[in-house]
Amino acid sequence: MKLARCPVCHSNIHLDQLVADEAGRQLLGQFARMNYKLGGNMVAYLAMFRPAKQDLSNTKALTLVQETLALTSNLPALADALEQAVASLQQSRINGTGKQLTNHNYLKKVLTARLGQIAEQQQRDGHSTVEIKNQVITNDDQERQKWQQQMERYGLKVNKVPKDD
Repeated sequence: MKLARCPVCHSNIHLDQLVADEAGRQLLGQFARMNYKLGGNMVAYLAMFRPAKQDLSNTKALTLVQETLALTSNLPALADALEQAVASLQQSRINGTGKQLTNHNYLKKVLTARLGQIAEQQQRDGHSTVEIKNQVITNDDQERQKWQQQMERYGLKVNKVPKDD
């Protein structure tokens, strides 16, 4: 089944070729479960592992995706960390100092910093948005009566609600 043309080389992209092996099917499934931001950033991150003169195999790509997703359950933070890591790595490649990635150590550092920022933000927000409300304790009869009055205000006829005994 022909899907489209490759925007780079203009060859046809076929769905059956994408899923020709088990790793390709699993890899496609992994990306299908990701949101747009995480998926796009993950693809860019995988490109950092691609050797200069060859393609990244589906098996290697699948392993990298699984390892990356295993770093945290906070997917929005992971998407942000991937974006930040890729931008930094691409800049170092432009400057001529960047190399092909061989592990996730740099991403781990970026992710740890991002999770720390999130924790600090939540702590700040938690202290700044504390709201104490007065709670009125009522009994069942009072609650039933309030409910009946509210229904009558809406113009609904309410028969007397029996007690739950």
